[in-house]
Amino acid sequence: MKQMIGWLVVLVCAISPATAERPNIILVLVDDMGWSNIGCYGGMVETPNIDRLARNGVRFNQFYNGARCCPTRATLMTGLHPHQVGVGHMVLPVRNVEQVATGKMRGVFALSQEDRAGIPSSYQGWLDAAVPTLPEMLRRAGYGTYLAGKWHLASDRPETWPIQRGFDRFYGHLAGTSDYFEPTNLFRGNVPISAGGERYYLTDAISEEAIDFLSDHLKERAEAPFFLYLSYNAPHFPMQCMPEDFERYRGRFMDGWDVLREKRLQKQKEMGLVPSDTRLAPRPQKVPAWHTLSPQKQNEMDAIMATYAAMIDRVDRNIGKLLHFLEQSRHLDNTLIFFLSDNGGEAESGPFGQFEFEDLGQYGKGGWKYGRGWATLSNTPFREYKHFTHQGGVQTPMIVHWPDGITPNSPDRIISHFGYLPDIVATCMELARAARPTHIQGKSIPQMDGISLVDALRGSPDPIHTDPIFVEHEGNRIARHGKWKLVSYYNKPWELYDLDMDRSESDDLVEKHPEVALRLQKAYRQWADRCGVIPWDIAKEFRAHVMARKKAEAAEK
Repeated sequence: MKQMIGWLVVLVCAISPATAERPNIILVLVDDMGWSNIGCYGGMVETPNIDRLARNGVRFNQFYNGARCCPTRATLMTGLHPHQVGVGHMVLPVRNVEQVATGKMRGVFALSQEDRAGIPSSYQGWLDAAVPTLPEMLRRAGYGTYLAGKWHLASDRPETWPIQRGFDRFYGHLAGTSDYFEPTNLFRGNVPISAGGERYYLTDAISEEAIDFLSDHLKERAEAPFFLYLSYNAPHFPMQCMPEDFERYRGRFMDGWDVLREKRLQKQKEMGLVPSDTRLAPRPQKVPAWHTLSPQKQNEMDAIMATYAAMIDRVDRNIGKLLHFLEQSRHLDNTLIFFLSDNGGEAESGPFGQFEFEDLGQYGKGGWKYGRGWATLSNTPFREYKHFTHQGGVQTPMIVHWPDGITPNSPDRIISHFGYLPDIVATCMELARAARPTHIQGKSIPQMDGISLVDALRGSPDPIHTDPIFVEHEGNRIARHGKWKLVSYYNKPWELYDLDMDRSESDDLVEKHPEVALRLQKAYRQWADRCGVIPWDIAKEFRAHVMARKKAEAAEK
C-alpha cells in the first residue's frame, strides 16, 4: 500500500500544472578538456555557442571535478562520492571486439563481477545497483530521461547499463573511450549496433541522437520536463577529427606552449577569471622549451594540437545545433544547462604525444594522444593534469545557463566561491522537486554532501560551502575549506596553499600554518573513513588491469 501511495504521488506530480514550472535539465560533459581551452576561459578554440551560454549565464572559476573520467561520472550520476558507489578507482575495462557472424560491434568485459569477488565494495569497479541514480530519481519525479554519449560506469551485467539505471533511451558507448569513426562498443538501448551513415563521426552522431530524443519527447510527453545527459567522448583520445576542422586550426599553435601560456594567462586576468597577480605554474622539466624544438617537430606538434582543438570545435558546433532546437521549440529559457569537463587535460604520454604525423587530419585516421606539452597549455595557469588533485587535474570550466532562473545581474557573471560535483546533483534534485530514497534493496543510502547552487545562481554573495570538501583519486587527495587547500600526491607530504593569493599553487604554506594543515588533515581522515576510502598502498592492488593481468597469468599456468 505504501508503495502504491508513493507512485500515486509521483503521478500527481507528473501531471500537475506545477510541472511546467520545473526546468528541463541538460548536463553537458566533455572529456579530458583542460580548464583554459574554450574561448570564455581564455582559450584559442572557437566556441561561440559555449561562449554564448557563459555570456548569458554564469561561469565558475573554482569548481572541482573528480580528477578522472569514471569517478566524476559516478558522482554526477548519484550525488555521492565515487567510493560510496563502487567507483573508488576505475570501472572494469572493456575489450572491443567484432562479432564477425553478425557484423555488429559490441564490448566484451575483460573481467567479470565474479572475478572481483572479495574486493571492498567501494572499489568494486562498477556503479552499485543499490544506489539511486539521478535519472532514476528524476524519472520518479515525472521527467523523461535520456543519455547520448559515454557511460563508463558499467560491469559485464546489464543491470549496470544506462537503460537499467534510469534512462528511458540511450545511444552511445559503455566503455571509457571509443574510436570516433568506427566505434566498436556502440549501443542503442541494450542492443550493440554498428555505426552507420556516410562520414560518420561520433560527436555528430551523439548530438543528433540527443536532439532526436528531445524531439520525440516533446511530441509524446510535452507536459513532462526532460533530463538529457549529453556525455561527449571528445576531446578524449584517440585524437581524431574531421579533415575540414583540422585544416581550420592548422598553423594556429606555431608560437608554441611557452608563448601561448603567457598570452592565455594574460587573457584570463583581463576576463577576471583569475586574480591579477596569478603566476604561471612552472613548465615541467620533462617538457622542453618550445624554441629548442626543430622546425619539423614544431610543425608536427602544431598538427596534433590542431586535431585536439578541432575536436572541441566540433563539440561547440553541435551544442549550437542543440541550442537552435531548444529555441525553435521554445524550451531554451526554461532549460537549465550545465557545461563542464570530467577532469583536466591529460598528460599520460610523453611531452610530444603519440601519433603518426601523416595520419593527422585524415578521415578514418588520426593519432592517439597529444602530449604533456600541450596539456600544460590546456591547464593554464595550473599545475599538473588529469589523475592528480592539484588544480590542473581537478579544476573544471563550469558554465550554467538558465534564463528563467538565473538573476540577470550583469553579463559574463563569474561566481568565485568554490563548488564541486555533488552540488550539481543537489541543484537538480531541488529544482525538479525529486525525492531521494533512504533505502534500496534493504540497504541504507548515504545522504549527499552537495549543496544546491540555486542561491548562488540567483545572486547570493554567500559562500556555497562553509564546511570542507574533499576529493581523492589513486592516493592524490585534497581538503578545501575557505581559502585553504590541503593537497598531496600519493605517498608524499601534504602541501597547503592559500588559493585567494596563490591560484597556481606556487607557495607551500604548510610550515607557516601547521594548525590549518592539521585541522584539514583530521577532517580528511574523518571523510575518508566515512566514505570508504582505502589507503592507496592497499587499494592499488584492486586495479582492474592489475587483476586482469593476474587472471591471464593464472590461465597460462
